[in-house]
Amino acid sequence: MKTVNRISLVLLIAASFSQAAYARRADREGLNFGSSVRIMDSDDRGQQSTLNDKNTRTKSAGQAFSPYLGYSFEALNLGIMLNVENKYEEFSEKSPSTNQELSRQASTSSKAASLFARFNFGKIMYFQAGAGVYSQVTDIRTELRNTSGLEFQGTTSNYKLEGMGPGYHAGVGLELPASNGFFFTGSYMVHNYQLRDTTHSSYGSLIGSQQKRELAFGIAYYN
Repeated sequence: MKTVNRISLVLLIAASFSQAAYARRADREGLNFGSSVRIMDSDDRGQQSTLNDKNTRTKSAGQAFSPYLGYSFEALNLGIMLNVENKYEEFSEKSPSTNQELSRQASTSSKAASLFARFNFGKIMYFQAGAGVYSQVTDIRTELRNTSGLEFQGTTSNYKLEGMGPGYHAGVGLELPASNGFFFTGSYMVHNYQLRDTTHSSYGSLIGSQQKRELAFGIAYYN
């Protein structure tokens, strides 16, 4: 609740200064659309030590896109935004002393559709807040293997978890004029949302809440 109050206060302050900032604003009026992009990739390794006899490796990769369509009335820009994110993570753990190997692959697909409002100020800055519906599907596969002796022993488990629920986002951004109506964009957004179980095609119990903080870059066009 404190976060929502702070965001509301910031937006009210931005709105109160919108008329004074209009004279200094770049040409950001009319129909506009664009998209921001995030690309993630990591490869982490852990070596055995006196306190831990396991070698570990974690690999992850992901991409996220946030296309939007809006209409700007001078200081106020209203529109709809989509968020599409795909993430894949692979974790492996091997113990030389026991010859046990654990591997886990997890893939997550997240989508969201939100209505948003932007308060343009200065020449290039804006505050943004919005609310909408978030959904997420996670597939996890786990394998445990034991290679000691002459026999191979192992177990495998798979499960899928689907969730959907309401959420909101807020943050700040900038739009740097390029040419012919194009702008280079950058933003920092915080997403908060709750997910309820929909694995069995019904809106079930709460399975968790999430907060994501993202720094993204992209391009926009004003017609």
